[in-house]
Amino acid sequence: MEQKSNQRRCKLLLTLLLIGSCFSAYTQKDWQLAIQTWTFHKYSFLESVDKADSLKVSFLEAYPGQRVGGEIPGTFSYSLDRDARDKLKQYLAWKKIKVVALGVIDKYYYNKDNLEKFFEFAKYMGIPYITAEPEWEDLDEFNRLAKKYKLKVALHCHPKPSSHYWHPDSTLKAMKGRTHIGAWPDLGHWARNGVNIMEGLKKAKGKLWGMHFKDIREFNNTAAEDTLFGKGVCDLPGVMLQLIRQRFSGVVSMEYEAHEDNNMEDMQKNKAFFDGELQKYYKGYK
Repeated sequence: MEQKSNQRRCKLLLTLLLIGSCFSAYTQKDWQLAIQTWTFHKYSFLESVDKADSLKVSFLEAYPGQRVGGEIPGTFSYSLDRDARDKLKQYLAWKKIKVVALGVIDKYYYNKDNLEKFFEFAKYMGIPYITAEPEWEDLDEFNRLAKKYKLKVALHCHPKPSSHYWHPDSTLKAMKGRTHIGAWPDLGHWARNGVNIMEGLKKAKGKLWGMHFKDIREFNNTAAEDTLFGKGVCDLPGVMLQLIRQRFSGVVSMEYEAHEDNNMEDMQKNKAFFDGELQKYYKGYK
């Protein structure tokens, strides 16, 4: 018994060492830790930038309904004029923070008349990804515009049954034959929908461009609440190991939808959890 136990421990240690050696070669340049600014939707976009900066997070996924704040009227969207856009670009550059995704663009935001304006805005602002939940009949148009503006569209999901992409299989079907469309699942919504997160990640391998990284209290319950990272049912350490195994390169967008009026203390804990897990596999990560 003792010999078998020692063999198992040695095998586990070897696995971790191998994963760590592979991971250290590509983590810092290929994993972009971001915050989905819906986390701070009670605040302005400029306040969200400052909060990300205080958390030492250098990337954002900005949602288009968030008011900009400061002396700039309007929301972070295509309606901003050139002067406002340039001021935001200057402020982001000064803060050394980059917006890597715009979204989630769904039927509540886009229509046939304004859809291309989102792509033009993303291109102007240097945003490489548009996270979206297109209607089925609009997938080809999203793919066409992504190709035209040299951007990528990443399919997001919300709780069933209203979300077209609540299950990984529907996302795979939507991506098929559309080179500029990939996956950007919400791990919490997958769990709420009763989806096996590990199997979903495996299915999306190769076209997994990002995700909403979160934890929830209960599996297979669409009303389950968010909780601190590592305290729920999403097995976030297992998620990170799965990403390492498939050599994921993309955006890990933290989202937290609890205590929305005052969630910075919780976000500090969430960031510390993420950093702590990464340090297990990559000692140089900061």
